[in-house]
Amino acid sequence: MEHQGFQLSTLKKLVDDCFSPNPWIYWSDFLLSVTLGYSAFVITELLPLFSLGQILAYLVSVFALYRAVLFIHELTHQERRALPYFSLAYNLLVGVPTLFPSFMYRGVHIDHHKKNSYGTNEDGEYLPFGASAFAKTIFYIAQSAFLPFLLVFRFGLLTPISFLHPSLRRFVMVRNSSLAIRFDTSRRIPKGVDLRNWLVQELLCFFYLFALALLFATGVLGMGTLVHMYLFITGTFLVNSLRTVVAHRYRNRSAEPMSFHDQLLDSVNLEGNALIGELVAPVGLRFHALHHLFPTLPYHNLALAHRRLRESLPPQSFYHATVEPSLWAALCTHWRNTRAIEETPEVPAQV
Repeated sequence: MEHQGFQLSTLKKLVDDCFSPNPWIYWSDFLLSVTLGYSAFVITELLPLFSLGQILAYLVSVFALYRAVLFIHELTHQERRALPYFSLAYNLLVGVPTLFPSFMYRGVHIDHHKKNSYGTNEDGEYLPFGASAFAKTIFYIAQSAFLPFLLVFRFGLLTPISFLHPSLRRFVMVRNSSLAIRFDTSRRIPKGVDLRNWLVQELLCFFYLFALALLFATGVLGMGTLVHMYLFITGTFLVNSLRTVVAHRYRNRSAEPMSFHDQLLDSVNLEGNALIGELVAPVGLRFHALHHLFPTLPYHNLALAHRRLRESLPPQSFYHATVEPSLWAALCTHWRNTRAIEETPEVPAQV
């Protein structure tokens, strides 16, 4: 496969030593994020309401656990045998407590990387934000406020009811079991061990919510904690929605298949302040165009691979066209794209 004169195999040789995931990095990063996130969550509960310390602790809990949650993305792209028991640890420590179990992403995210479905109606992670009015982006970000209620409804109510009605069960599995940005996303139902893992994770989420309901009903946990949990999940959704908006150009309004070259140009690599990049787009997701070029590159090698490709390819290459110098620059580009659409007069239909 060739891109502006560069064979994909040639590009791969530049980063060929970067494809092996390092379990020590995965485990230490994940466990540190989990520990920091939950510790900050508890500290938020203990500090005076609206104090500076409580606000800072809240922000630390959101960004640390958000980082831990986004390891779900790595679970999709890395072989299980390369990271034994990592999926189990993810679901027990993060997936179930935050209602982001891995089955909601495995089997769904892969369609976002298929060359014949990226940007089409089969891609649950693509909406033409960049080819629509900016109000659509605002609405997408604003919906973060009610998404936590949908998660509770999905696992707290639909899970037990669906097991009583086979037709409803299939509907819930196909249409209500995807971490995607399109509400009309349909997914395939897995088989074998993946289906068994799905059922276990789903039931654990239900029992977790049931236990929480008992704790709140009996007064063991107060309403302040409930509000805190809501604000935490909402904060996570808000950060993720901001990351999603700048991950791609979202210029494919037609929903027709795009060439792989156009898919890469529709994706974004974020440079600039590394700290801000890691907060908003952690676990390597700030190098999103590179990730679409080589989806199995482990997150901890993406920065190195990005530097090599930037240094090896000429400034006019397709790869350089994917780069935004900062998060703010990416947001400004997105704004300009939407404004261009809004200011483009509609062509009257031919009679």
